[in-house]
Amino acid sequence: MDKEPHSSSKQHGQGHFYDKITKNVTNLVSSKESSPPLEHSVISLNKSGTGTDAHIQATLMALADAIIPSTLGALDLRIDDYVKWTLDRFISLQGEWGTKIIPISAQTAIMLDVAAGQYILSGETSEPLDFSTYPEGGSFAALCYEGRFQALRLLENLQVDLESLPLPFRNNAGLVQNVVTSLHQLVMFGYYSEWFSFGPTRLAYPENQRNERQRFIWDRLDYPGISFGYRAHRGFLVEEFSE
Repeated sequence: MDKEPHSSSKQHGQGHFYDKITKNVTNLVSSKESSPPLEHSVISLNKSGTGTDAHIQATLMALADAIIPSTLGALDLRIDDYVKWTLDRFISLQGEWGTKIIPISAQTAIMLDVAAGQYILSGETSEPLDFSTYPEGGSFAALCYEGRFQALRLLENLQVDLESLPLPFRNNAGLVQNVVTSLHQLVMFGYYSEWFSFGPTRLAYPENQRNERQRFIWDRLDYPGISFGYRAHRGFLVEEFSE
């Protein structure tokens, strides 16, 4: 894994960007429903490797590849790392013990597998399961693109057995829906924010990040970049209008 060199240079606009992510994601996943005590929210990892770093990575790679196909560079840009990084650092849960930030990437990966397993058992899968593309993954990673979206829809619509989900998702409908909703947004944020251009510092906090690679997604989309003072009126694009 890349090291995170310390840098005192702060990226203009990036602090504001991550502030918005933190606020949006925290608001999304903070549930009003009662959550289990924090010490019970860390699940035990079983012998099959579920919940390990390799399993988390494979599951989130399958997620990112479904939302933004690898032909567009989602996996090359390590968007799965971005989703895991955010889930483990910016998610706050509220319960009787107060509001705490806890890592939930492992629990999220297992939740996706539970939904995928239920979808597979329904007999509605249209293509054979593929365990070779993501050998470290589980049921979710073995599904085709459409199957992965179907598993996500089951979670969004609460059509899964909430009792079978890992803590803190177990019997917490609001948290399930909000985290699943945020997953799509995180993949898009990671891709279009050019997060990968921060190089080794991308895993550091915003104040320690710096551009170390060329931004090619913005170039591909002809996006001009951050425009400071965009709220100020800069005149009209045309001098006069004609019908």
